[in-house]
Amino acid sequence: MPKRSAISPERRRELQIKNACYVITCYKDEFLCKDHPNGRCDRGFFSLFLQVLYGMAFAKKYDLPYRVDFSNVQYAYSGNENSDPINFWEALMVQGSPSPGFNPIINLRYETHPLRIWNRHFIRSLHQTLQSEIRLQDKLLEKVDAIKQRFKGFKILGLHARRTDHPTEVPPVSERVLINTIEKRIPAFDRLFVATDDAAFLEMLKTKFPQKVLAHDFIRSANQKAIHDHGGSTNGILLGEQALLDCLSLSFCQELILSPSNLSYAALVFQPETPYTLAESGAAAWSRRKTLLAYRLNQWGIRKW
Repeated sequence: MPKRSAISPERRRELQIKNACYVITCYKDEFLCKDHPNGRCDRGFFSLFLQVLYGMAFAKKYDLPYRVDFSNVQYAYSGNENSDPINFWEALMVQGSPSPGFNPIINLRYETHPLRIWNRHFIRSLHQTLQSEIRLQDKLLEKVDAIKQRFKGFKILGLHARRTDHPTEVPPVSERVLINTIEKRIPAFDRLFVATDDAAFLEMLKTKFPQKVLAHDFIRSANQKAIHDHGGSTNGILLGEQALLDCLSLSFCQELILSPSNLSYAALVFQPETPYTLAESGAAAWSRRKTLLAYRLNQWGIRKW
């Protein structure tokens, strides 16, 4: 496999065909998505979002037009039939149309796999891609402006606590560790904005920190099942919109307490200079350091990954 910073001669020739258009999508089993043979993608919103950013950066590096296409299977964020765009990305983001007769070149995992590299320089480079390539739909921008007004005048500590299916990815820290971290920082802030998938955890925080907690009236889980694992019973575009608004809200905070998750990471991509504390277990910290080491080695040309 080529290292992430290089492509093979065969792949370069493929990218150089006439009218090539780089298509960013979750394709078959290329991204280890086990449900694709059943016509469904079970990945989280910000796993897909970060893949898109990586894909945009890759396309720009090789001077390719690109298209984001999440219409190949049923995604957790797909809309209801006959009511929303098939490609949920276009319900949330403004996207240009490729030239007629384009030749689609599907992204490969080693080109766009959404690894979380907790390095300020790398996060800043993703931020630059986001700034130049991502544009929210106007109806979403109106909601973003309303959040900014709600936050105006407060010094806010932001917390992202992913509590449902996260143990299947990386072991989370205990609830007690999160509370201790909040208690150390909260005296310096007017409010605590909470982005979480766990309804019970949010209610506990409201009791623990009365008059401090801010949270949106969003869909949350009442058990250990991920919000996006709804089997098509909920409007997926609404779930994607709420995830995006929670993430943007975190980026408006003056300081953050984050989880080792894609939503937390994306909040820094939106605002890379925000001071933050990463509340992570020992296993999660080891996984993060291994990924960062592989990134460094790849930079130095010592090994492929």
